[in-house]
Amino acid sequence: MADGAALLIGCGTIGSATARLLLEDQRFGRIVVADRQAGQADALAETLGGRVTAIGLDYRQEDQVTEALSGVSVALNTTGPFSRDTLSLMRTVVEAGIPYADVNDDVETLQSVFESEYLDSLAKHRGVGVLPGLGASPGQTNVVARHIAARMDAVEEVRFFMVNDSTYRSAVVWRHRLSLFGQPSLLYDGGRWTESQGMSQYRDVEFPAPWGYIRCYNVGLETVTLPGSFAGLRHASFWRGFSDPATTEILKCLVDGGFASEQAVTVDGVSVTPAALSAGVLALPRPGSESADHGGLPRRVSVKGLRDGQPTELTMTYSFPPGDIALATASCLVVGAGMLVARELPGPGVMAPESLDPAPFMWDMESRGVHFKLEDSASTRT
Repeated sequence: MADGAALLIGCGTIGSATARLLLEDQRFGRIVVADRQAGQADALAETLGGRVTAIGLDYRQEDQVTEALSGVSVALNTTGPFSRDTLSLMRTVVEAGIPYADVNDDVETLQSVFESEYLDSLAKHRGVGVLPGLGASPGQTNVVARHIAARMDAVEEVRFFMVNDSTYRSAVVWRHRLSLFGQPSLLYDGGRWTESQGMSQYRDVEFPAPWGYIRCYNVGLETVTLPGSFAGLRHASFWRGFSDPATTEILKCLVDGGFASEQAVTVDGVSVTPAALSAGVLALPRPGSESADHGGLPRRVSVKGLRDGQPTELTMTYSFPPGDIALATASCLVVGAGMLVARELPGPGVMAPESLDPAPFMWDMESRGVHFKLEDSASTRT
């Protein structure tokens, strides 16, 4: 292994936040930032200075990736939205004997990664760890679920609730959200995988002051590894809402009206997808929308099961302090990177976030000002 050299692929919002945290971590003596747009990598390296160097890199080109891995201790991928060609990147990194982690939150991609027996076998053969989906969600949400589950004798149900920032108006982000909310929702129910129509189910969830009730819709379950991690699990689902109720209503209308579709239509000789058009509109600033946010956006993990022979529900609510919304994702990735280079994992291979020791992640979150509220109440399944 090299002397704590990290290769960071992707210099966007998440990548930039990750690079800053890596620079603060003394375990990484050198950071290489890489992006398809070499100028973006150069600009980030110039801003950070110190131990940071930049290269141009198209992660879809195997020869470029192989060359970039020379002298590297860990490879971190923050590019996105993710696509299935991420598998080829992971294979190239693992074949070189380099640990790998990413912030992938695409359901289909994560399924293909965790179902790849070849990738898992290759990682074990090379003696390296692979941590897909190690962002804010999945990632921290899974870790919190594991932390809660350790207090119970058996876990039967896990529900995740997340509030998104309604003022985060990147067209790329909205395109991804339209896909997430508009597609059929994957969930694990009754001990099997099933689907429901996008935004067809909701819950009005009460969060701590000043938030109050926020409407959250069932979306695709990003945490596809949970059924394999918790024996006896009967239900797992993921619910999302927005800090501004008007944003939720607009998104619901667009999805119901077919404006989340990626099927191109031609208007006055110009081909465009409804999703692209909708994302462009949603990315426009709306006067007064910023006032809807009250600081750190809340998240909740609810676990039902048995403790001491009694039905129990444990719920943990937490939020990151207001500021850089990329921090939650980047910090989880950097904690995982440290565990990879220090070999603080259950073993080599492809691992789900909830298989990791929650302690370093929880400590990192608390050190960044995260406050946890754990509620314990007996529950009876209806």
